Parts: sequence; C-alpha cells; structure tokens
Amino acid sequence: MEAGLDGLGRRSALALGGAGISGVAMIGSIIIASRSLSAGGAGEFFVAISLFAIVQGICSFGAETGFQYFVPTMSTQEARRLIRIVASASAVLGVVTATAVWLGAEPLGELFAEAETAPGTADVIRTIAVLLPFAGLYELTMGALRACDRVLLSVGVDRIIQPLLQITLMLSVASAGGSSSALVLAWATPFVVATIAASVLLVVLPPGSNVDQPVDVTQRIFWRYTAPRSIARIAQTMTQRLDVMILAAVYPLGEVAVYGTVSRCMIAGVFVATALRQTVQPRLRRLIVDGDRVGVKNMYGVSTTWLVLVTWPVYLTMIAFAPLVMSVFGPEYVRGAPALVLLCSAMLVASACGLVDVVLLMLGRSWLSSINIVIALVANIALNLILAPRFGMIGSAIAWVVAILGSNLLPLLQTLRFG
Repeated sequence: MEAGLDGLGRRSALALGGAGISGVAMIGSIIIASRSLSAGGAGEFFVAISLFAIVQGICSFGAETGFQYFVPTMSTQEARRLIRIVASASAVLGVVTATAVWLGAEPLGELFAEAETAPGTADVIRTIAVLLPFAGLYELTMGALRACDRVLLSVGVDRIIQPLLQITLMLSVASAGGSSSALVLAWATPFVVATIAASVLLVVLPPGSNVDQPVDVTQRIFWRYTAPRSIARIAQTMTQRLDVMILAAVYPLGEVAVYGTVSRCMIAGVFVATALRQTVQPRLRRLIVDGDRVGVKNMYGVSTTWLVLVTWPVYLTMIAFAPLVMSVFGPEYVRGAPALVLLCSAMLVASACGLVDVVLLMLGRSWLSSINIVIALVANIALNLILAPRFGMIGSAIAWVVAILGSNLLPLLQTLRFG
C-alpha cells in the first residue's frame, strides 16, 4: 500500500505540474481574447468555446471513466479493440454534430447576437463547427492513454504541448489583428494536433495488461457501466457551459464576455482536481479490485489533502483580490468581481470534499453518480432561467454555486454510507 501511495505522490506531482501549465495557459488565452477583441468579439469567443465543450461532452460518451474502470483488467488485444470501437463511434457522432452546427449557424447567430452583428457570430460558429469532429476524440484518446497507464505521455500531450501550442497560435493571431473567427480557430486547432499525437501513441505503445487473469469485457458490459457516465458527462458539461449560452440569449455579448472570463478564472483551479482525478482513478480501481479497502481510504485522504493544499490558496487569493484579478482582463471586466467571489467560495467547499465522485465511480456506482450530476444540472438550468434574465451574471453565478455544492455534498454523504 505504501508503494502505491509513493507512486501516487510522484504521479500527482507530475499531474499537478501539468495542471499548473494548463491553468496558466487558459488564463493567458482569456487575457489574449479579452485584450485583442472588442467586448462583443470576446463574447463570440466564449460562446464558441462553450459550444465546443458541450459537443466534447456529448461525443466522448463519458467513456473515459469506462476506460479507467475496465482497461486495467483487460488483455492488451481486447483493450485495443474496445478503444478502437468507441473512438470510431465518437468520430461518426462528431461529424454528424459538426454538420448540424454548421447548418444551424445562422439561427444560432441570431439567437446570441444583435441583428447587425449576427452574421459575424454565425461565421464564428461555422469556424468552430469545422473542428467539432475532434472534440470528443480528444477526450477519448487522452482518457485511453491514462487508462493504459501512460500518465507521463498523457500529461505531456494534454497538459503541456496542447496548451503551449494554443497560446502560441493565439498570440500570433492577436498580434496580426485577427478576427474572432481566427482566434477561435487558433484556440481549437491544438486539440486536433493533440488528438492525432495521442492516437499515434496508442498505436505505437499498446496498453499492457497488469493482471494475471484478464477479464472478458463485452460491449454490453462496457456500455451498461458507461451509459450513465455518458449522461453524467453531458450533464456536467452543460452545468459548466450552458449558463454562458443562456446569458448570451438574454443579454448582450459584452455581458457574456465578462461572465465567461469569470467562469474560466474559477475553472483554472478545477484543472488541479482533474489532474488528481486522472492520476487516482486507475490506481483506485486496482485497489478496489484487490479488495484493499484501507488503501482506498488512504488514497482518498491523500488526494484530498493535495487538492486542498494546492487549490485553496488560489481560490482565497481570487476572493481577496477579485477586483484586481478581473482588472487584468480590462477595466470593463472589474464588474465581474462579485460573481468571481461567489464561485470561488463554492469551490472551497468542493475542494474540501475531495474526489468523492471518483470513489463512487470506481466502486461501480455509476448510476448514483449520474443521478447526482443530473440533479445539479436541473437545479442549474432552473435557477439560470429564473435568475439570469433578472440579475445577469450574478444570477448565473448563484445558479452555478447551487450546482457545485449539490454535486459535491451529495456524493460525499453517499460515500460516507459506504464506509
């Protein structure tokens, strides 16, 4: 067990380093967009990247968790076959979704923008539509690398190469005075490059089986476990991104730019939780398969400690200096400070809960986890529809706070019931 925790420490340090680079790069991309574009153009940028994230959640099927759950128990040949089948299905759905978004660009532009700027917004939506087939594939290939115990490669591609390439391209476009469409293209292209790189690595370095007796995992077994995660993944993405779309439908894109900036600042800390989650999941699953309940408890405790130590200073700093933080993006963004304080306060509670949802998932309670996330989504949408039209970004922030607290406190109580 101690060896397992030592391994967790080394991998967590590596993952946290990558998360730090990703977080800084994400903040950098927001600064570039807010400083190089008008308020309306920045709003178009946030609408486009939110659309990309929503499609990513839909087209990845939530299969990353299925990979983490099953691949460590499968033979090399069967694991490769499973990954190939899921990736093919994601590619097909991605093409269909991209086509639908391209064809619906004009109505979406009219929904999110004023009449005089709607054609430009539609062009931005068409730009992101071109790269949507890679949205789900990106998440699947990265999840497959981690499930195959290629953590170093996953961190290198996902957390270092992709964000650094993103910042480089966006800086180049902004320096040349590029439009919203050009900046969105620069933001999304690195996902395509990273997906191709991860696909090549999966072919060259196939998954290795670490079990004496590999488990025979049929498609029915895999999807019975993964189906609720698909629902949960979509619900989770909607919770994080749909508020931007709702706000864009009822307020000018300038308001969307400010709130989008606030939400991305808060999300920077989530990179740490994601990094720990990706490191902990496969090892936690092996401990559960081995029946090491004490090891599971210790791993949960260690990962929660890492999470609090790394994220709390960031969130507390943003709470204490919210106006100063927002002023980095421009004087007009300072009015987003109250929303930033609300969201960061909720994330303090979320960090203290630890990776409770991961424990539920690796115990095989995928339906229970999905129900929690769907409840949070329903609350988020309902409160957004009620509060956003009246209170703007503050209403959207309150709705998200409720969703954050619900999606962390519910699984915490449920995990306690399982001991």
